Amino acid sequence: MIRLLFVFLCLPLMLGAAETRILFLGDSITQDGRWATLVEGALRNTDAYRDAEIVNMGLGSETVSGLSEDGHAGGKFSRPDLHERLGRLLTAYKPTLVFACYGMNDGIYLPLDPQRQAAHVKGAIRLKAEVEKIGGRIIFLSAPLFMPDTPEKDTQGYDKVLDTYAAWLVSMRAEGWETVDIRPDLKRAVADEKAKDPSFIYAKDGVHPGGDGHRFIAEAAVKGLWSLLKLPGEPVLPTGDALKILSERAGVLEYAWLSETKHLRPGVKAGLPLDEAKKRADDLMVKYKEAVK
Repeated sequence: MIRLLFVFLCLPLMLGAAETRILFLGDSITQDGRWATLVEGALRNTDAYRDAEIVNMGLGSETVSGLSEDGHAGGKFSRPDLHERLGRLLTAYKPTLVFACYGMNDGIYLPLDPQRQAAHVKGAIRLKAEVEKIGGRIIFLSAPLFMPDTPEKDTQGYDKVLDTYAAWLVSMRAEGWETVDIRPDLKRAVADEKAKDPSFIYAKDGVHPGGDGHRFIAEAAVKGLWSLLKLPGEPVLPTGDALKILSERAGVLEYAWLSETKHLRPGVKAGLPLDEAKKRADDLMVKYKEAVK
């Protein structure tokens, strides 16, 4: 009886401990690293994920739909398609848990179109199948906001397109999908901040958030993740030296893994050789754990 009680009490930790290789996927907002590192820090504040391996492999301009507009990047290159590199990522890193945040680029910044939406849906379904094929678990996050500071300039109604994509993700919960819609909380956070400070800007270019925006994304993300991952207590985002060290560590691993898995996007800095990056990451993890004591 005592042994059974012990196993029952430890089961949540045992289940969490099995998910030790976490992978972030997404576009430039994810590659930026700020919201992903905040989420990583919150997870590392829990017993279940304190020592998990966590790597961000977001890639700028990428889509899950495989679409690209004419003349993207001044005609220099088409948008990267996640599925071109996905097999290499999954084979090399072998994630047990994937957080995927796509949609911002998938509608190509044009009005809602059934074919473009179908490509987004098809790409997300394919992503889920590929992750589950290797025994992994995937949680989808909806895309962040588009032009919340200047909605009058959103002449294509693109933020409504992203609302539609998010609504589809939410609807897939009925099919057993695990999804977090960050958009409602993100909209409230931006509105609250603007009420306090009318000069507040979420994203200067309408797409890429500033520091506060990344924090809002992280807060919305962990709110949903805590429920799905059945984590105790309230999530605590890292700050100060702990955040600085964790951000450095995340960047070292991110660019090493992007180089190792041979992405095709021009303009991304080369990372360290993977063995060297892992050693550097181990050293930084020691410093991080000292900082959070």
